[in-house]
Amino acid sequence: MPPTLIALEGPDGAGKTTTLHQTAHLLKSQGTPLTLPRPTKHPTSKPAQAIRQLTRDRTNLDLTPRAELLLYAAREAQILSETVTPALAAGHTVLLDRSMLTPLVLGAHGRGLDLAACEAITAQASAGLVPELTIVFDVDPRTSRLRKRLDKLRRRPVRDGGRKGLAGSAFKARIRAGYLALAARDGLPVLHAERATPAQLAARVLALIAGDTPRSAPEDAIPYFMVEPGTPYADALDTLPPPLRLYFSRHIPEGRAIRAALFDAEPTLAIWAADPHDPLLERALATAPQLVLERLARTPRTTDLDPLRARLAAEHPREVARSLRGLAGRDADALRLRLAELDSPDSHDSGALGAVVESLGGRCDTFAHELRARLWRHADSYERAASLRGCDDAESWRRRERLFERDPAVALSSLLGLHGPRVDDLLDAYAGRAPKPVLQALAGRDDAHAHGLRLELLETGSEVLDTIVGLDDPASWRLRERCVERWPWAVLASLGGFTHEHRGDSGVERLAARCRERAPGDLFVLRQLHLLHQRTHADVSKPPRA
Repeated sequence: MPPTLIALEGPDGAGKTTTLHQTAHLLKSQGTPLTLPRPTKHPTSKPAQAIRQLTRDRTNLDLTPRAELLLYAAREAQILSETVTPALAAGHTVLLDRSMLTPLVLGAHGRGLDLAACEAITAQASAGLVPELTIVFDVDPRTSRLRKRLDKLRRRPVRDGGRKGLAGSAFKARIRAGYLALAARDGLPVLHAERATPAQLAARVLALIAGDTPRSAPEDAIPYFMVEPGTPYADALDTLPPPLRLYFSRHIPEGRAIRAALFDAEPTLAIWAADPHDPLLERALATAPQLVLERLARTPRTTDLDPLRARLAAEHPREVARSLRGLAGRDADALRLRLAELDSPDSHDSGALGAVVESLGGRCDTFAHELRARLWRHADSYERAASLRGCDDAESWRRRERLFERDPAVALSSLLGLHGPRVDDLLDAYAGRAPKPVLQALAGRDDAHAHGLRLELLETGSEVLDTIVGLDDPASWRLRERCVERWPWAVLASLGGFTHEHRGDSGVERLAARCRERAPGDLFVLRQLHLLHQRTHADVSKPPRA
């Protein structure tokens, strides 16, 4: 008899939810009565929804690993009691998007709790009701991150990160390893989801439900970003699906033909991937001027955009406001004041007022303080934190302290560009609870305290290398050397800005060679090597530094 309680498990971004819906459609077409306790990422149970929100809330930094485990187990217990048990009694097949394996992996492998203790808690929570078939989906954490990044670029969602995101990339790697370890121990089937389509994965789920061994291709376990060693970078790009071709050719002039060919199918990604002088941007002005503005606003040529800003201010005020980040001067401030006029009972600002606040980052002058005071209530935590970056005056600290009381994980980003005992005390206080944002606040710092924190938080993941981009001091080079074996792509990315003048004694070429040897077919590595070659080639006519 086919199983009636089936759970799809695995790390975020592995395609479980999409496959679940494809599988549900196929089962319903066969006449199978079906219940989905999680028809979306949110469970139908209101108590379970409330528990989910509690565990996701990034302001709950004091939530301990054991308490978190108990809450996750309680959420699944509620779903089992409220939704699953009645559905099974009614003769339904139940498809679960996660079950008790999730809190077990989170607690034991993600947070480092004792495995036996975690199993005792999840066994008690399940009260003997366990899936007859548990299928583990597997995907590389970098694939998962890529999928989420591309999805966010397309949807442009509201910024709302959760607690798990504060732990860093190594946490996600431990989660993946935990699922695979428990699958191997308990003989659970594993579906590799690197290249298989949702339809293919759904067909394999149906085969497992029927008691058959599903057919799969060996390459389904190989990420798209892993290519045959020795493949030229341009040829490697041709092997990728369109979204990944855009991602890996982003900001590279040689990728212009790719972006032009894919613009109609993926306009948002193509514009995001464009280099500052890409002819595609002129073409896109006719159909997506606000996206062009967002892209160009991230380049040093921001003053060239004044006519475009003025034209788009009424129709796309938020994008125009965000494009003012880092700009001062009479024209920029006049446009800020124009956008601030949306602060009236008869106006709908569409997020523009918060974006104006965000655009004031690094400014501590009277104009900036007065505009913050006027518009502060319209800004979310992210916009407030960005507005205070680099500001070390008393008024900015008063606002920062209130932000720490309300949303400390986001408030940490307001410390970017600052240093000193007051800053270091805050970073030390939150290092254990929010390591990723603490590291992000260290970007560009080469002092002893910053380097000490980097070493303390090394197990957070490759994010530690993001904080030393362009740093040329001995401690930064020692950190790069230490991390080559684990995160060669991030080591290379940390060389951003280094060119011909840094070769030789600084060891750029030697380090690049080690990274190439460590991951010869890794597109993340190959892209960074390509960028490094571009910078070196462009700068080859310059004499080395004295």
